[in-house]
Amino acid sequence: MGKLKLKLLDLDETIVKLNEMGAKKILLQLPDGLKPHVFEYFNRLSSGFNIIVSSESFYGACDIGSRDVYSGVDAIVQLGHSEIPNIKYPKPVLFLEYRDSHKIEFRESMFDSLKAGGYRRIGLLCSVQYIDHMHEVDAVLKRIGFTTVTGIPDKRMKYPGQVLGCNFSSAHSIQNSVDCLLIVTTGKFHGIGAQLSTETDVFILDLNDLSLKNIKEETDRFIRKRYASISRALDAKKFCVVVDTKVGQYREKVAGVIVERIREMGREAVILTANEANPTDYSNMRCDAVVFTGCPRVPIDDAEKFAMPILTVTEFQMLFSRKPPRRYVMDEIVAVDEIRA
Repeated sequence: MGKLKLKLLDLDETIVKLNEMGAKKILLQLPDGLKPHVFEYFNRLSSGFNIIVSSESFYGACDIGSRDVYSGVDAIVQLGHSEIPNIKYPKPVLFLEYRDSHKIEFRESMFDSLKAGGYRRIGLLCSVQYIDHMHEVDAVLKRIGFTTVTGIPDKRMKYPGQVLGCNFSSAHSIQNSVDCLLIVTTGKFHGIGAQLSTETDVFILDLNDLSLKNIKEETDRFIRKRYASISRALDAKKFCVVVDTKVGQYREKVAGVIVERIREMGREAVILTANEANPTDYSNMRCDAVVFTGCPRVPIDDAEKFAMPILTVTEFQMLFSRKPPRRYVMDEIVAVDEIRA
């Protein structure tokens, strides 16, 4: 099958809720996959509300835009993501979740490698839009003799089995009670994140090509690449410690602890705020290394854009903590600081 595509979402229930709360001016956020339908969504909503469409990319329920935009609206409508329950949003936010509805035939033979590897008790995880497919996989696995366990998330996630790029608590919750973890998703990122977060074997069921892959080899390559990148920070004298101002990524207290540690080592540090990590800003400041306390995907996905090494919180701890972790650990966001007006 080809790459999965997002479908149009029904706005009727959202319109009812907006009317119930008396909202007039609405900020509408669309993921890139739904932006080709922006006129349809705008026309549907603007018949009853004053709609402002955000043209910027956003990164999930942790990101409802910058304060200067959302402070002027009555509510926010975000399409495609599920709420992060433990975030205190400064404005009412309605999340219109996306569920992939493609009909997929999960053949029993797809899981032969699990049987051959001696795996019998399977932990199930998924990215949120594929929850329904995870339940389908659960039924197939049980039918052919496997025992399944669905991960239990912490308060940053809404659904059993759900994982985010910054939170793998569903994997932690069952890692010691299963033979392996299986993530129903597309691409490799969530699988690598789960493998970095646990010591249990992790497989991804990639819905783009319906392939089942052990992610260990890919994870080992990722770790080698990250070590090569972050080790350049060992001799850094000047650090920029960045606090992301997105409501679901705001970790000012963590940044303060990191700055204290840098100064204890006799090096210099400044705390910066940013809604987007702009490599030119840090080059202009002549810093030797950046520690980014927001989304861990920024240092990982965008490392090559920076002239200097850019580290996640846990990567900084690996290099400079008095008690560093014994292996590479994925930076996970469990909770954030409240952004006060």
